[in-house]
Amino acid sequence: MAPGRAQAEIVWDAPAGEQILAIDRGAFDAQLARQAVAAGAAVRTAARVDAIEEQAAGVALQVGTERIRARACVLACGVSYRFQRRLGLGLPGQVIHTAQVEARAVPSDTVELHFGREVARDGFIWSVPVSRNGQSRLKVGVMAHGDTGASIQRFLSRPDVSARLVETPGPPIRRLLPLKPLPRTYADHLLVVGDAGGFTKPTTGGGIYYSLLTATLAAETLIEGFAAGRLDEAFLERYERRWQDRLGQELRVGDWLRQLVTRCSDAEIDTLVRAFATEDVQAVIRRTARFNWHRPLILALVRQKGIAALLFRSLFR
Repeated sequence: MAPGRAQAEIVWDAPAGEQILAIDRGAFDAQLARQAVAAGAAVRTAARVDAIEEQAAGVALQVGTERIRARACVLACGVSYRFQRRLGLGLPGQVIHTAQVEARAVPSDTVELHFGREVARDGFIWSVPVSRNGQSRLKVGVMAHGDTGASIQRFLSRPDVSARLVETPGPPIRRLLPLKPLPRTYADHLLVVGDAGGFTKPTTGGGIYYSLLTATLAAETLIEGFAAGRLDEAFLERYERRWQDRLGQELRVGDWLRQLVTRCSDAEIDTLVRAFATEDVQAVIRRTARFNWHRPLILALVRQKGIAALLFRSLFR
């Protein structure tokens, strides 16, 4: 395998009861909105919040010319941190760049990951076949430091990739991706969830599951606050304790692995990928892998002698 194009057949049989799907994010969000409305929520679109003002009895939101008052506010605004900065919550401890494109393509059932400093520095490129209205398409994304638009264009221009495309993809959609949570995710009458709080998997950049989990914890905390008549900062701190209990070790171990792997050379990445394809490591993967919880698998993998030696050599580089 040439450096920068590490690839091997790594098979993961999902544990019983765990189903893995590539979903249509727009349709997913629309369904969540319908469920929220059915539960009694009011959903307003094209309603930009320009300011959030903390008040003694709650918060006031400036939405265009309208001023909306509420007892509590949940920031779920994605990768946008102007409110967090203004409210003194800080910024994510680390961010990385991403880009995505989608185009019609020949049918396929193979998910691919591509690593290498020339491919995606400190990250990777992925491709996932999807179907929309019976039409085969290919989603390609990159998570890396540097110009992710250039990275994805180089990948798409490779003969083995361009041969699979039926049309020329449009310009990539780019955005920042947080890799560490905010220094603080609560304030008087306010909680922060999902990407807005910096909650993504340090290993893969995935964020939907963490968004749903932190939103659930925030809802539990607010329900308790409404019942107790307390939505002050001291009471809402329990939200941060809750997500730390559920996600703290997961985030720290994922970040630790990421720091080690990003120090590896392309040749070492090739060695890691070949190790992952061996029967011994495949057995570890089948025994410990869970799609949304990476810590058990990471800890099991670093106990493998060859993998541990390679990763710890990078630590002292």
